[in-house]
Amino acid sequence: MSVIVRDEEGQILILCKGADSIIFDRLAKNGKTYLGPTTRHLTEYGEAGLRTLALAYRRLDEEEYTAWNTEFLKAKTSIGSDRDELLEKGSDMIEKDLILVGATAVEDKLQKGVPQCIDKLAQAGLKLWVLTGDKMETAINIGFACSLLRQGMRQICITSMNPDGGSQDSKRAVKENILNQLTKAVQMVKLETDPHAAFALIIDGKTLTYALEDDMKYQFLALAVDCASVICCRVSPKQKALVT
Repeated sequence: MSVIVRDEEGQILILCKGADSIIFDRLAKNGKTYLGPTTRHLTEYGEAGLRTLALAYRRLDEEEYTAWNTEFLKAKTSIGSDRDELLEKGSDMIEKDLILVGATAVEDKLQKGVPQCIDKLAQAGLKLWVLTGDKMETAINIGFACSLLRQGMRQICITSMNPDGGSQDSKRAVKENILNQLTKAVQMVKLETDPHAAFALIIDGKTLTYALEDDMKYQFLALAVDCASVICCRVSPKQKALVT
């Protein structure tokens, strides 16, 4: 989420907050001064079960803002089927070359009785899926706190390696790696002989981008429906809709 403001001196600023996986990808080369400490803090906060956001900003000159605002208003008033796509492109145009400020972390306590309720549902044979924007560490921590993840449950974490650049070859390598992880996980679940064994699938938003593509989504689904619990973390609203 971003806001564009003008300060007392007339300087235009874009102020951004969002998941670190999104914000870090949009930082300028000279905007990563606090990247190391912020990443370390985010990991600590996530492991403590806190919900985190990264913060960044950029100064805009008048010409850039005026040109962008014209295009964004066109997208905003569009009534075609591609309106959402146009708005997303408009956001991408301005939410770039950001300077990292730091991160925030807040505690989000579970309501009374939630762990017990989820435990009863699981005992009744219901499979539980959680789609969240939280970091993987936070999601796992909360998963244990609310009995979505239980001791003895075997965790299957599907993650993507960072591609070297944006070439098609590197993206293909990432995709093949994810497909290999899914295939091995499906085989592991199918070959399990213990009738009481329970599996939990944990996957992040970047990996889900590939896993939801047409040539992979049914393998992802086959694995997910065989698991007692599924946690999709760092997912966007659009990804939540696609998984559903």
